Parts: sequence; structure tokens; C-alpha cells
Amino acid sequence: MTTSLAAGSPDARPAGNLPAEVSSFIGRRQDLAEVKAALERSRLVTLCGVGGVGKTRLALRTAADLGGRFADGVWLVELSALREPGPLARAVGDALRLPGGYSGDPLDLLADHLADRHLLLVLDTCEHLIDACATLAEVLARAAPRLRIIVTSREPLDVIGEHTIMVSPLPAPAPAPEDAPTDAGTDAGTDTGTGDSDGEADGDAMRLFAERAAAMKPGFALTPGNRRAVARLCHRLDGIPLAIELAAVRLRVMSIEQLDQRLDDRFRLLGTARTSQYRHQTLHAAIAWSHELCTPAEQALWARLSVFPGDFDLEAAEQVCADAPVPPADDAPDGTVPDGTVPDATVLDTTALDPTVPAHDLLDVLTRLVEKSVVRYERTRGRYRMLDTIREFGAELLEQSGGRDGHARRHHRHYAALSERAAEARLSGAQLGWARRLRAEVPNLRAALEWTLNTPGEASSGLRLAASLRHYWYSTGQFNEGRDWCQRVLAATTGVTAERGWTAYGVGLFAVLQGDLADAGPLLAEAAEAAGTLGDADLWAHAVHERGRSAFYAGDIEKALGCYRETQAIYERDGHRDPDALTIYTDLGSALALLGDLDGALRACEQGLAACEATGEQWARAFALWMRGATHYLGGAIDAAARDARESLLIVEAFNDQVAATMCLDLLMVCAVSRDEYERAAVLAGATAGMWQALRAPIQRGPHYAGLRDAGVDAARAALGDERLRTAQDAGRALPVGEAIALALDPARAPDLPPPPGSAVTVLTRRERQVAELVAEGLSNREIAERLIIAKRTVDSHVEHILAKLGVSSRTQVATRTGRPARTS
Repeated sequence: MTTSLAAGSPDARPAGNLPAEVSSFIGRRQDLAEVKAALERSRLVTLCGVGGVGKTRLALRTAADLGGRFADGVWLVELSALREPGPLARAVGDALRLPGGYSGDPLDLLADHLADRHLLLVLDTCEHLIDACATLAEVLARAAPRLRIIVTSREPLDVIGEHTIMVSPLPAPAPAPEDAPTDAGTDAGTDTGTGDSDGEADGDAMRLFAERAAAMKPGFALTPGNRRAVARLCHRLDGIPLAIELAAVRLRVMSIEQLDQRLDDRFRLLGTARTSQYRHQTLHAAIAWSHELCTPAEQALWARLSVFPGDFDLEAAEQVCADAPVPPADDAPDGTVPDGTVPDATVLDTTALDPTVPAHDLLDVLTRLVEKSVVRYERTRGRYRMLDTIREFGAELLEQSGGRDGHARRHHRHYAALSERAAEARLSGAQLGWARRLRAEVPNLRAALEWTLNTPGEASSGLRLAASLRHYWYSTGQFNEGRDWCQRVLAATTGVTAERGWTAYGVGLFAVLQGDLADAGPLLAEAAEAAGTLGDADLWAHAVHERGRSAFYAGDIEKALGCYRETQAIYERDGHRDPDALTIYTDLGSALALLGDLDGALRACEQGLAACEATGEQWARAFALWMRGATHYLGGAIDAAARDARESLLIVEAFNDQVAATMCLDLLMVCAVSRDEYERAAVLAGATAGMWQALRAPIQRGPHYAGLRDAGVDAARAALGDERLRTAQDAGRALPVGEAIALALDPARAPDLPPPPGSAVTVLTRRERQVAELVAEGLSNREIAERLIIAKRTVDSHVEHILAKLGVSSRTQVATRTGRPARTS
């Protein structure tokens, strides 16, 4: 299991999702070198160590340093918010931005996706899912020979081929003896001068403290007068980075000497053996000490915030954690403990959880927790989060106080209400904004759904929550997740109720969209039966609508049309109550167009567009645009077809609906064929082939529309020949989805392909070929410079080299020799 890391270009711009570092990375040069060397020898490297020791930071810095060597990027998967092992493979797929519309086993699909990719994967915080992570790592390592994995965990995965590295605390030299000479004129507790600081002699732990302390208390630096106190403090914290950062925060309200004294009292009971258990106790004690220095209201909020599995916003914190307004508690204003006592390091004091946190005070209390580094604030997203170790401490407190069940219930109630608000906004201009908001809340929504399944008497709440999320899963292409949750909550209930009927419809809907038509039949029958029993005309119409789609995808257009007509009559009589209902016009258009009634198909599309515009709805509008474009294509109006496809693509890209985006790309591909833009068409065909494969959604609007795609590929093959077609399709498959969409949206953008063998342009460098193509399109040197974001003089030089290498004297001759005449949109 060893291949060289040098396969990629170290100068390439890495793809991926690594977060930007918000603070500097201190020390660990030897550790970095060891991890990089391990990745040269093994494709699975696990960083082990106690919580807070810096495993994640080391993994992320390693990944950032090596990013350019992996052609398919470096990707972080944060697993701390995942409570159960079942969704692990799906969580990895989400982090890799794989489409959610596929059917089948998520781990098999993930292995297929990674099989031929050169990629570095960071699986962060695996200890609570250790067996599932071990299985996943083994499967992926076998399936993907060019994949490398960095794991962070408190224990090894214990799988074949794993290289384990124990991450130690930062070096923290023992403090100088008390009688060692110091600069007598310096106050060790308050000095903020620049002093002389030898970072290497001080050790990385002291350097970390000094930097974080300077952030809390501007001007702070290590000096001869404070170095001994800082060394003693870092040594007592055993060099654990999280413990050091928590301590540095306290410099706002106390001196270094006071910090040292408080820690001495706190740690006296721990003994001196430097073992892993000791370090765990050290971190626990440091966190407990930080907890003691919080006010009662801050302590209460700390515990309550632990119900959030991942990040959260201010509204959620207020709804889940705040109490009714009460007079403010008599807290110490500076965050110190009023009586100066220090409780036993091994006992958690839960009496502080009794104080209330009034809603009108919560933001202030939360801000103080951010200032004390208990909570982290992501300013660009407006969201808060707790580090895993700190969250675990809070959860332990909440459990001991008896408050866990109540706050978990409030957590569910908040996200259920949020989902219902999103569902109510489905037919409005706020639809896209709500989709984006729900996307940010996925870990919380999953936790809320899981709570309904694990809490006696709450199964019906799970049905309602799944029903309110159905359109979110549908409009964002998350068919697999939607189907899984709907199946689970449906299986947990019995009887004939509206909630069960709508949930059965949801499972049937996703089954149809994934091409599992046999599975869909009984579920849609159950939904229809519930509708008949309950007299629910809207549910009946939705069930019949989906039966029509099932017939359409099976190739029975006449049967589908009959179902659509029945459904249309009910929707138009009772009103369109959700975007699913508005898609009836797209489905009608699909059937009519294939039956040869193009005028009828266009009328259906126009009806759909008018209905969407009346409410501001966008997602169903995108489908109506796509269908109108497809109808224009069938009628020979290629320009109109391409315009509608691009407008639709812009909308579905915003929703992150990759199923719909792939449909739009296929339509633009056949439009390119009709314009004799065969290389462009072949690249798009390669891109969509890869996307359909990743989606595992064989629908493609049914076999008839899939046939249009196949005919387009055949036409491109006839024009280009097998070898050139294969080259172009391979280039398309290699494109990230975003790049394929960007190519499709810009009709003037030429696909980036190597020249045909024997072509005159094979003598040009890659950059010269780019410039030559733009010259052929009629752009001036200044316009080329703006397009490529390079200096005009650089373009001037490239053009001179191109003319010389091709043996021509004019820009027109460049176009002739490259075989790329000027394009039109």
C-alpha cells in the first residue's frame, strides 16, 4: 500500500474543503516531517493522542502542506457531530460534495467514486465511531489505490496497513529553580514589554501561550521577569495545547502568578506520573478549572450548549438554552470565583446548572464564553461551535444535573419548528434562502430525527419532521437521505394517519426518482389508500402524480399522461400547495413532447412558469424552464433551448440539485452537437456520464430523453472519431462539477483539450495553446490578458512565440493553423 506522493504537481492549486487557519501553527516541525514521511510509506496514517493535544491541527497543517500534490484535492470530514455509525459513509460523501440523489449502499458508491482518484482524505475525530471508521478505511484503501487517509482518534483503528503516530503534547521545559536569578526590576505578573525571547529555548508550549496571551492582552511577551511563571504554568499543563489556550484566556482578569497559583491548587490531586491517563486528567482538570472561573450563568449555558452536535446560530441557542427572563444572578463581574475556593479536581459541581439564563441575557453570556475560548465563533457564517472535548465536558455536566432530556427535547422542538417554517416558505421567493439555511443545519436536523426514533412516544413527531423536510431533500437532490429517514420513521409507526400517508408518499417519491419503480409501487398504494380513507384530496393527487412519473420512467407515456391529467385537475381545483404540485406542468410537457404535441408541451411549460412566478417559487420554475428548453430543442429552436437550459442551470446550481444540473448539462450537450461544436459536446458528455454514474439515478427523465443524449454522443463520435471523442470525454469526466457547470454556462469558453495528434499546435506549451485559442476567437492582446488575468506584456510575448512556432505572420493564420475559427454564442 505504498505509492509516491509526488504524482501530483506541488504547484497546483489544491481542490478540497480545508478550512482557513484562524490562528498560527506553533512548532511541531518534527511531527510534521514524521507524518509526511509516514504518508510516503503508508496510505493510512492515524494520529492518536488525548483530547486537546493538537491532533486535528497537525492533520490539517499536514494536509495543507501536501495539498498541491493531490490532483483531486484534500478533503476534511469532521465526524464529531455524527452520533451513530450508520450515516458515516454518507457523511464522507457529503464532505466530498457527492450528489445525494443516488441509490444503493453509500459505502460501495463512495468506493466507486474514489477508485481512480488521487486524493487525501482527513477523517477527524473517529474514536466514538472506531469500528465503523475502521471498516470504512479498509474498504476505501482497497478500492482506491491512489487514496491516502489521515485519521485523528484517541485510539488506533487497528486495521492492516495502518501507520500509527502518537501525538505528544508540546515540549514544556521544567521551570527554572525559584532561586535562579531574574531581572529584579520586572513584575512577573504584569510585564508586557517586548523583552528578549528565545523561542527555541522556551519551547513550543511557552511560545503557544505567549502568542495566545498576546491576543488576549495586546503587548504581552515573554520576558526574563515572567518566563519562569509561564514555564511553570505550561509545565503544569503538561504542554497540552487546548489546556494552554484556555489558561491564556484568563490573562484578561488575572496575572500570571494568580493563574499559576490557581492551577497549582487544581492539580495538586493529580500526582506527577506523566502517563496518558495523567494527561487526560490534566486536560479534564484544566477544563474544569476554566469552568469554575465562569459565572453561574456561563456554566449553565456551557452545559446546555452541549446538546448541539455541531455548530449552531444565535436563534437556536436562544430557543434551546435560554430560560424565561428573571432578575440577573449575582455573578462576579470579572469572571473570577468570588470566595476564591477551588473544588476537588475529580468532582464535577453541577449546582451551577440551577441558575437561569434569561433570553435577554443569552447573547451576553454566549459572548463571554466566546471570549473565554469555551465557544468558538465563525464570523463569516455567523455560527458558533464548541470543541469536542469541551462539549463532552458540558454534556457530562448536563447529564449529572438531570437536564439532558429536557434540553434534547427543546433541541428537537426548535428544529422541528424551523423545518416547518421552511416548509411554509416553499411557495415563495424565500425558498432558496431556506434551503441554504437547512443545509447549514443538517447535523442538527439529523440529531432531531434520531431523537424521535430513540424517545418513547415521539414516533409521530418523527413523521411530521420528515414530512416537513421532504421538499428540502427533493429540491437539493438528497434523495438517498430523504428516502432513508422517511423509511425509518415510517417503520417506527403503525395505523392510518395523514402523517404516515405523506411519509409513505415521500418514500415512494424518492424510490421513483432513484429508478426503484418496483419498490415505489406499494408505498404509493399505501399513500393513496390513506388518502382515500382520510378524504385527503391533496395526498391522493400527489400519489397519482408519482404513479404517473413511475409509468413515464418505465416508458409508458400514455399511462403517465392519464395520471398527469387527473392530478392536474385536482391541483388546479384545490390550489398548488407545494412545489411538488407545480412540477405537474413539467411532467405534462414531457409526455406531450414525446407524443409529438410540441405546442401542447410549450403551453404546459408556460402554465408552469406563470404559476411559479405568481408565488416567487424558483425550484419548480427551473424544471419548467428545462422542459421548455427541451421542447425547443425537439422543435429545432436550438438558441432558445440553450438559453432556457442555462437559466435553469443557474437556479438548480444554487439549490445544489445535481440531478437537475446534470439534466441541464445534457440538454446543453445536445445543443452543442446541433451547432457542430463537437468537442464541447463531447466534454460535456463525459462530465455528465461521470455525474450520472455518481448519482446512481438512472432516470434521466426516462428512457426517451436518455435516448436523445445517446444520439448526441453518437453524432459527436461520427464527427470526431473514436480516439478524439474518448480524449474529450475523459477530459469531461476529470472536470469537477463546478467546472463543468462553468463551461456549460459560458458559450464563449472553449473546453481545455490537448490538441489532436499531429496538429500544428502540439509544438505550443499549454499556456500558449490557451492564448492561441483566444487569438483565434478574435480577442485582442489586452482582452486576452484580462481573460487569463495576466499582464499584457506576457500575452505579447506569448503571441510572438506562437507566430514563430507555427510559422505564420498574422492572427488570422493562427486561427487557421489551430483549427479553431471564431465562435459565436
